[in-house]
Amino acid sequence: MACTLAASRWAPATSSQQTRGSPCNAQQLVWAVQPRHQRLRRRELVCQGFLSGLFGSGPAVADESSAPAEDYSQENLDEVLLTEVEVAGSRQYIVYRNGAVVDAAELEHLCDKVGWPRRPLNKVQAALANSFLVSALFLEAQPPASSTGDEPSSSDSSSSSGGAPPPGSRLIGLARCTSDGAFNATIWDVLVDPEFQGQGLGKALVEGMTRTLLRREVTNITLFADANVVNFYTGLGYAADPEGIKGMFWHPRF
Repeated sequence: MACTLAASRWAPATSSQQTRGSPCNAQQLVWAVQPRHQRLRRRELVCQGFLSGLFGSGPAVADESSAPAEDYSQENLDEVLLTEVEVAGSRQYIVYRNGAVVDAAELEHLCDKVGWPRRPLNKVQAALANSFLVSALFLEAQPPASSTGDEPSSSDSSSSSGGAPPPGSRLIGLARCTSDGAFNATIWDVLVDPEFQGQGLGKALVEGMTRTLLRREVTNITLFADANVVNFYTGLGYAADPEGIKGMFWHPRF
């Protein structure tokens, strides 16, 4: 699937939208899944395509019409061209990839840029390897093959078919999730390079991952959000304490 969007039409994202979700100061949020029988219509959509398909920009309201429910079972988001940008006088491309190979050292360098504390590289590599899905944003010198009509094959395996990005690509954003592959998934480590914030890329990461999980019929999706980013995630369809359900944490008390 290829999709090119104008960056100016995206909802703004700021550095405050970065969250790692520490159990000590985070709140658990759950994606508010709508029942299959409930038909929805969304008002005042700002953009069409990738960013509007799941959440839209206006409130979701019940619609008694016979419009079909949203279906992501055949959607392929393994490689999506998001936009073109000018970097140092040359045209570059921001590409969303599912299952791309991410270097642990490059990820930690990105974490440094957003002000996160350093983690042991061997543990970062293990976290990436053991993730159910890794979604990443890369700055690339050439548009991806999918943008020219050569779509990558769809994959429903626990590790997607993204593979290594092209040589010279630069990691500028990432989100990953753990999952049992059937019912539940939890999203972790959502971050975007400060140089590219304010273009809706954080929203693209979360929505792309959510839609991919729904395609794989994993519908109980949770994440941990610091207090200053709760509104960002609720704007994407996530809810805090749905139906009174509380997230519980165990952490060392020393």
